Amino acid sequence: MTMHRKPGARRNALALTALLLAAQALFAYEVPLSSHSVREAYFLGQRNDQKTAEFFAPYKKPLPMPQTGPHVAEITLLTPYAQVVQLSAAHSIGYSAQQAEEAYQGRGDTLRVHVRLNLTPTYSFVMARKSAQNAADRQGVELRPDDFWQDFQFQLRQKDATLIPLDVRGEPVYQHDARGSGGLAGAEVWLEYDAAEVASEMVEMEVVTPDGQHVTAKFDLEKLR
Repeated sequence: MTMHRKPGARRNALALTALLLAAQALFAYEVPLSSHSVREAYFLGQRNDQKTAEFFAPYKKPLPMPQTGPHVAEITLLTPYAQVVQLSAAHSIGYSAQQAEEAYQGRGDTLRVHVRLNLTPTYSFVMARKSAQNAADRQGVELRPDDFWQDFQFQLRQKDATLIPLDVRGEPVYQHDARGSGGLAGAEVWLEYDAAEVASEMVEMEVVTPDGQHVTAKFDLEKLR
């Protein structure tokens, strides 16, 4: 006997399918971004409120303090969409959706990884200076102590492939006390990758410290914009 589905049930099934597809699209890793997505990201950044903060939460991985050695304190991954949100949030006055679109087009589609490195009592300025010298010896160049981050290894992996960064740069972080004096506290390291080479699936960032720590952070791009 042939079973016939009622028209109402069929409409409900189609509506449910549409809702599921819309929910998937809401969290889709998109490269390149459509104009609609750029505008959506722009307005999310302009809000600069709790909803904006909640959006960024999955993109940031705070990491525990090790017993010894330098502290890889945080690893952040920013998709092209998240970069539009971040730039919009940083320019809340006099920044238009058209400017956000122009900035995105000029920047192109990159995946940006940010790593925060902190000195610790067991990895002090003296150790950072030694790390800078180790990196200088390998590269055959002169480096300052605040270039200690170059003695660290940074690898972004997806499945069995290691992705090659388009650019790597670092900046020192200084800490100042109430008297205005202070010294080197750590470094901020940025790595940029071609977003078109990154699939919408799990990606892992690993940082290997000079003392042999292997610190990793995983990001599921299927659940990130």
